[in-house]
Amino acid sequence: MKNYIAIPVMVLLGLLLISSLGKAQSGNTEMSHFDILADYLSSGTGKWTGENPNYDPNNPRSAKAFGLWFERPLKGLLTLKIVAYQKDTIIISSQGTFSWHPKKKQYVHTMTDRGNGFAEGVTEFPDDKTFISTMINYRPNGQSFDHKDENFVVDENVHRNVSYSKDTQGNWVEAGRWVWKRNPKQ
Repeated sequence: MKNYIAIPVMVLLGLLLISSLGKAQSGNTEMSHFDILADYLSSGTGKWTGENPNYDPNNPRSAKAFGLWFERPLKGLLTLKIVAYQKDTIIISSQGTFSWHPKKKQYVHTMTDRGNGFAEGVTEFPDDKTFISTMINYRPNGQSFDHKDENFVVDENVHRNVSYSKDTQGNWVEAGRWVWKRNPKQ
């Protein structure tokens, strides 16, 4: 009788072990993709520029372009400043981080903006040329909204992204496309 119970228990334990090894390898793979993309984004100047297609030269507060400034101060951390290039000034519009959450087993992404807004979510690194951030943005007035960015490496000095927001039915709707070019070393 003991052998009949022991075999299924051993099989179950074996399956659990194989399953957990697969998850560990998956986490390690995602960490490897994070490392490759963090190095890619922060290398050189770590600064990227995207032209603003909605630039209004008659509005002094309208940004000609936006910048993404990446730094990698620690192996498991990538920081980001988003800046607006206005006529004669550069304004930091938001700042945040990407880092591994050891309990959640995910990369968390947080941002704080000039208007005292806060955003948090997760970023996935499905391969070494793609990262997808899905976040909830919280405004000081208590409102919130969902936001998603899908980012793709094009070549050594260009990456692009597509931004999404949710419509009233909860479907993701494209909100904008950006092409980011690495700023050359000066």
